Amino acid sequence: MVAGQLKRMNHSAKRTTAGAFRLYRDFLNLEGGLKGGPGTDEPDAVKKKRFDIRELVMLQKIAASWDSTDVIRSAMSIFGGHGVMEDFSSLPRLYRDSAVNELWEGPRNVLLTQIHRDLQRSSAWYKPSEFLGNILSGLDEGLVAELSEEITELVSYSSLFSMDEKTIEVCRRWDAFCHRLFHSYQDLALQEVEN
Repeated sequence: MVAGQLKRMNHSAKRTTAGAFRLYRDFLNLEGGLKGGPGTDEPDAVKKKRFDIRELVMLQKIAASWDSTDVIRSAMSIFGGHGVMEDFSSLPRLYRDSAVNELWEGPRNVLLTQIHRDLQRSSAWYKPSEFLGNILSGLDEGLVAELSEEITELVSYSSLFSMDEKTIEVCRRWDAFCHRLFHSYQDLALQEVEN
């Protein structure tokens, strides 16, 4: 069991690092940075790239902070009781810091709602399926088609603020989808590094 857990943690660390560097590279290549929103006086390709990076930054924060806490919790478990003793390991401090990072600069629910709203507002000039195809270009076409279908369905849901059962289920699916989407982006970045 430990070998499998270590393999999963190692993969998570590698894909998180690869995804962060890929996104940072694209950010550095973006002339003018993110700006306050999509500019009306720039070509569509630039506007879409700026939008991609804005959404990916939020997705990275959601996925990387969540995964970090999960990986550290697993690492503490491997050490048993020693894993939670601060005189044995720095893992308990890292675990506390990681939990704070999940909330710093925007809690998960706020970012998930913002991404959903951004995709809805931009859908007249940038379809969610096109956004997904652009950020996952080079990934398995079957997976991209599956994710594309799901993002189109989820973004078409008008509001995430109703308290009915259907909206609650859409919110649960949106949360899981965003995590899966960014893991796919990270896996693509890792493939780029390893190939």
